[in-house]
Amino acid sequence: MGLAARSPVSPAEPAILAPSDAAEADSLETARALLALLARRLRGSRWDLLHWDGPGRPRFLLGELAGPHPHLARVDETRQPPPVLLASPAGEVGGRQLNLYVPRAAPRPAGTDFIWPLGARGEAPWIYGRLASRDAEALAARPAWLGLLFAELAAPWSRAAELAGPRQEQGILHHESSPLVELLEQLARVARTETPVFLQGESGVGKELFARALHRLSPRAESAFVAQNGGALPDTLIESELFGHSRGSFTGAREERVGLVELAHGGTFFLDEVGDLSPMLQVRLLRVIQDRQIRRVGDNRLRPVDFRLVTATHRDMEEMVRAGRFRLDLWYRIQGVRLRIPPLRERPMDLPILARAFLAERASACGLPMRAISVDALALMRRYAWPGNVRELQNEIGRVVALYGELPRLERWMLSAALYEESDDGLPAGLAGLTLQEAQEDLERRMIRQVLARFRGNRSRSARALGLSRQGLLKKLKRLGLERVALDPGA
Repeated sequence: MGLAARSPVSPAEPAILAPSDAAEADSLETARALLALLARRLRGSRWDLLHWDGPGRPRFLLGELAGPHPHLARVDETRQPPPVLLASPAGEVGGRQLNLYVPRAAPRPAGTDFIWPLGARGEAPWIYGRLASRDAEALAARPAWLGLLFAELAAPWSRAAELAGPRQEQGILHHESSPLVELLEQLARVARTETPVFLQGESGVGKELFARALHRLSPRAESAFVAQNGGALPDTLIESELFGHSRGSFTGAREERVGLVELAHGGTFFLDEVGDLSPMLQVRLLRVIQDRQIRRVGDNRLRPVDFRLVTATHRDMEEMVRAGRFRLDLWYRIQGVRLRIPPLRERPMDLPILARAFLAERASACGLPMRAISVDALALMRRYAWPGNVRELQNEIGRVVALYGELPRLERWMLSAALYEESDDGLPAGLAGLTLQEAQEDLERRMIRQVLARFRGNRSRSARALGLSRQGLLKKLKRLGLERVALDPGA
């Protein structure tokens, strides 16, 4: 079946959307770059963004296509999970993904129209492609991959994202539509209590930053905040570091030393990478938590301590407990409230805000003029998975400023080669740093959040769109730690 010939944009078509602000322009350019990549990969295909102006006629935003499918109005994104393919009977390939067909007599060119709604009709544009039926069939067979590919385009175009802007709470910079909004609300509620808090998050997400925020929000804010990495020192040193030692307790102990736990008396003690503690230190920590007393190395005297314990790790603690590498009784003690910090790839709306803030901070500190980031550079940064999260982004901006900071704007060509690389299957290179289970859970979290946002938290409609039963969705929400995602109570 031949491909449709490229038809020029009709003069009668509505004008291409003129972006009203920088955020909208960035969203358009990100979509343009991503869809241009698809057009290069699938020769002869053409892609655009379709926008619904309320009940009026839909229009294309990028000017790559004209004349949407005559049966487009029959597409109901609330009942038909993407992708939706509109094809003639001659091009029918079978399968549940082919939702609608054009009558044989319809004046349509050969090929298939491929539709992926980024949100509810009228609230977010839809990805719209015109391509060969064989290519449409191949794409439709990879809905999970497409969900990951298009996820970065959904958030900036939601109504909330269009109206929202940057916010800074307790030193944490984020977008108003970021998942961090809910996390910070939970943090504020938990801070009022004395319950131990466990922060789960990948390396580089800023776990200590959230621990400090919790401390500042707590009744202990006027006392000390003390932090230590559980894997930073060997047992022989970290025991003395945590609990202190008496003079002469070991070679080199020339004077008495107060440990970090004792220094945190009255305040908050943050133990990062708690999963790296040795079995011996796990026993010592458990005893301190239970008895609220410490004994310095080489000393017989027990000293009372009063502190709020906050722990964190990037490891799968439940797997460590099952494998016998972490004590179950200690795990029960430290996980009073578990809070998950989402990685940067799950909150793409935060990336431009953080990138611009890091650029301004680093360039100002170095006395260099670079302040702006080009649209192409932002588009490339959005497509990268950032396995090192915020820390990796901060280091990348610092590298660019060091090399090219005398120029006024950060350009695409200045970014590291890693941001250009893709794995063999076309997935972002950053996913190569995840295990299969981690990549699968990451994809599930992103898709579930996206669908819940599209249906305003309605569980039943979200479950149908995801191809799950309502009970199946509830189980996934619990397993992935998304129970507190705002849901429609009447769903």
